[in-house]
Amino acid sequence: MIRAIDLTRPLSCKSLSYPGKRPGLEMRRVDIGDPRCQVSELTRLDPHLGTHIDAPLHFVPGATDVAELGMLMLPAVLVETTESLIGPEHIPEAVEGCAVLFSTGWTRMVNEPGYFEGYSTLTPEAARVLVERGVALVGVDMPSADTVSMVSGFPIHHTLLGAGIPIVEGLTGLDQLRGMEAERIWFGAFPPPIAGIEGAPIRAVAFVLDAADPEEASS
Repeated sequence: MIRAIDLTRPLSCKSLSYPGKRPGLEMRRVDIGDPRCQVSELTRLDPHLGTHIDAPLHFVPGATDVAELGMLMLPAVLVETTESLIGPEHIPEAVEGCAVLFSTGWTRMVNEPGYFEGYSTLTPEAARVLVERGVALVGVDMPSADTVSMVSGFPIHHTLLGAGIPIVEGLTGLDQLRGMEAERIWFGAFPPPIAGIEGAPIRAVAFVLDAADPEEASS
C-alpha cells in the first residue's frame, strides 16, 4: 500500500509574504449576476508564498521556468538537523537523482512574527556538495534555502538553480517521515504549468511505501 502525506502549508488571505508585512494572497468575489454561483478573482498571489518551488529561471535568465519543470516525482532522502548552518557533513553520500528534504523543525514558527528571521540555512559548501553528488531537487522547511536578505547575494540559489536543480521552500510535516527507510519515500512536487514564471505555490506530497505492502512481502 502507498500512503500519501501532504507536506503543503495551507494558504489563506492571512498568509504573509516576506518580510511578513503584507498578505501574499488577496482575492475578491465576482458578481456574475447569479447568486447561486460563487466566482473568485485572485487580485494578488505571491509566487513564492507558502510551500512553493523555485525554478532555475528564478536566478538564471532564460533557464527552465515552472511550466517546463512539469510534475516532479523523485525518490527522497530526509535530512534532520537543528543546526543553524547546514554544512557538507549533513549531506548523505547516496543522493544522486534524489530529492533531498531538510527538516529543521522551523514549521513551528510559521505563524510567529519571527518566521522570516533566524532560521537554519545551507552553507555554500553544502550547496556545492549537493550539486557534486547529483541531487535532482532540494526541499526545505524554512522560508528560504538562503538568508532572505538582498545583501546575502543568495549563493545557495545561484549554485543550485545554476546547476538546474529546483528548490522547494516552506515544506511542512517532514517530521512524519522520521525513521522511514529512504527507499520507501518518494517526493512529489506539482506546480501549475504557468509559462514564463520563475516560481509558484505547489502541492508537495510524500508517497510512502507501507512496509507491509503485500507485493513486497511476496518478493
